[in-house]
Formats: sequence, C-alpha cells, structure tokens
Amino acid sequence: MRLPPTKSILYVFEGVHAFACAYFFNYLMQRLKRDFGWSDFGLLGLGAAHGLVFIPAALFGGRLAQRHGYFRTLRLGCAGCVLAVAVGGLVPTSAGQVVSLLLWTAAICATWPVLEALAPEGEPGALVPNRIGRYNVVWAGTGALGVFLGGTIYRHLGTNSLYWLPALVHVGQLLVIGRWGRLHADWLATARGDGHFAPTERIRPPWFRTLGLLGNPFCYMAQNTLLAVVPGIGLKVGLDVQQTGWLMSVWFVVRAVAFGGLWRWTGWHYRFGWFAAAFGLLIVSFVALLVSRSVPVLVLAQVGFGAASALIYYSSLYYSLDGSEAAGEHSGIHEAFVGLGICGGPAVGTLALWITRNPAAPAWAVTACLMAGLAGAVHIHRRGLAANRRS
Repeated sequence: MRLPPTKSILYVFEGVHAFACAYFFNYLMQRLKRDFGWSDFGLLGLGAAHGLVFIPAALFGGRLAQRHGYFRTLRLGCAGCVLAVAVGGLVPTSAGQVVSLLLWTAAICATWPVLEALAPEGEPGALVPNRIGRYNVVWAGTGALGVFLGGTIYRHLGTNSLYWLPALVHVGQLLVIGRWGRLHADWLATARGDGHFAPTERIRPPWFRTLGLLGNPFCYMAQNTLLAVVPGIGLKVGLDVQQTGWLMSVWFVVRAVAFGGLWRWTGWHYRFGWFAAAFGLLIVSFVALLVSRSVPVLVLAQVGFGAASALIYYSSLYYSLDGSEAAGEHSGIHEAFVGLGICGGPAVGTLALWITRNPAAPAWAVTACLMAGLAGAVHIHRRGLAANRRS
C-alpha cells in the first residue's frame, strides 16, 4: 500500500522526534544521577514534576491544535523544544537541568498530540488501524534506538551532545513544517474530491475508550517509575552509562516489535481478555525489574514489560482515535492521561520512599496501584457488558 507524500513525511518527522526525545529525557536522568549525585528519591520527585506539567500542557496542546491548526501548533512545539534543550546546555547546573526538563515537557505537549492526530487524518475507516499501527511502530522503534545508541553517543560525543543533538533535530524539523503543511492541505483537498473519506462501519463497544484511557495512566506509572530508577539499577549491577543504556533498552525494543505484531494482527481489537492479560503481565514484570539484581532476570522481565506496555498503550490510542471526529483534542486527552501516569508513578514511589525509607517501597506501592487499576478495568468491562445486555 503506497503512502501519500504527506504521510511519509509524518513518519520520518515522528521518527526523528522520538529519537531526540528518548535521548534527551533518558540520558538527562543518567546525568543527574551520575554527574550531580541525585538520589532515587530526587529522580522520582523530578519524574512526578515532569508528569504534573505534562497533564495540563497536553490538554492545552490538543485543544490548541484542534482550534488553531496542526502545523501552527507543531511549529510552536518544536521551537519550544529548541529553547528548552538550549537552557540545559547553557546553564550546566542542577537547577538549570530541572528548568530545561520542565520547559521541554511543556513543548513536547504541543508536538505529540498533533503527530498522533495527523496519523489517521484524512483516511477512511478501513485505513485507520493501518495508519495508527505504522505510527506506533515508528515512534517506538526510533525511541528504542535513541535509548540503545544514546549511551554510545553520550560517551563518544560528550555530555554537551545531550543538548546540541536534539536542538539540531528540532531546528531541522522547523525547516520542513511549512512545506509539509502545504502538501497536507493539498492532499486533503484531493482526498475529499475523490470521496476518500467514506466511513467504514464496525462495532465499537463504547466502554473500551474508557478502558483505554484507564489503562494508559497505570502503564505509564510503571514505566516512569522504572525510568526514574534506571540509573540506580545500572549502578547496582556495576554498569556504566553506555552499558546501562544497552541493558535497559531491551523493553523499548520489545515494545517496538510488539507494536509491529499488533499492527498486523488485529484480533486484539475490542477484546478484553488481551487487555487484562497485558495488565497482569505488566504488574509481574514491573515487580521483577525493580527488585532484581540479576542481569538475566532484568532482561527477561523487560520482555514481558515491553510486550504488555505495547498492548496497553496501543489500546488507549486506538480506542481514542477510532471513529473520532476531533482527533486533535482526543489526542490531547490521550496524552493528558499519559501525563497522569507519568506523574502518578514517581509521586507514589517518592511518597512511599519518604515514609518508609525502604528502597523497595516504591516497587510495592506502585504495584498496589497497578493491581487497583486492573480491578477497576474488570469492573468497567463487566458494567459495560451488563449495560449492553439491557439495551
């Protein structure tokens, strides 16, 4: 199936954006741990602040895109990313890194909702799963590459590459947005004239959108708790920055591969059994990752964690956009729920660590939240089925 030029640009743009974002965020955490001596407590707190900014910024970014145009919003977001990483490079203090991260958080909330909304825009219903599938494979694959190669880049190009490399990527993106916007507008006009938007009717149980929105925050609670303590995991098993990047990129790679499988196989669509199984696997693998000091166990747990994360995230995005007539705003809502998890996981972990002073406390506190989330998902599904039988 040949892609129109505007969609090809989307996937390239999305890919380099994901690479730059993964490199900056993950290795900024590494730098704070190794160069500035931050504790797990401090990194978890910063992760919570990152999520706290993310929630309103994502809602605002989605609404801005819906009301004032995708490409205008995308330009604003990329410019903000350049400014944010520049602050980190020009103010090489611990406080400077915090300001840089929070500015960057707000900026990416004007990019990701737009990119998500552009993936299915202008497509008939039959092509929506294909476009969302491609979108997921690209960002997850290049993001995994950013984590896997990031340690090598950081080691050989130096600490400053954490700032100038993402800045170069975002400046390059700014240069293509105008031309891309014009191509996209022309393609949409042609697609409308050809009757390209003919809808495809299919069954969409309404409570699955709620399930998807519920699952994603809990998924990101686990992910961002893990990301905050990855530098500590690397130190515990005696690895340097490069080796830690290699080891802890396994779940990113598995997630990308799983996205590819879920894209090609659609049997999981609107099937609660697959969603619940992924939720359970997420819990088990998360506990193993946070309590184990064995490299083989860490690798095996990441396989489960990556596969589970893929299905839960894919469910949230797919159920949010499938049949949506306000994709920009719905993408912003989807990202805001991501932010809820980004904030919630580290916040719960920080609180548990502060109360107990037990290094294992974050793992068990977040696990308890995940189990409550799974129970909530079961309840929503049962209530949805009961309502469906009554109607």
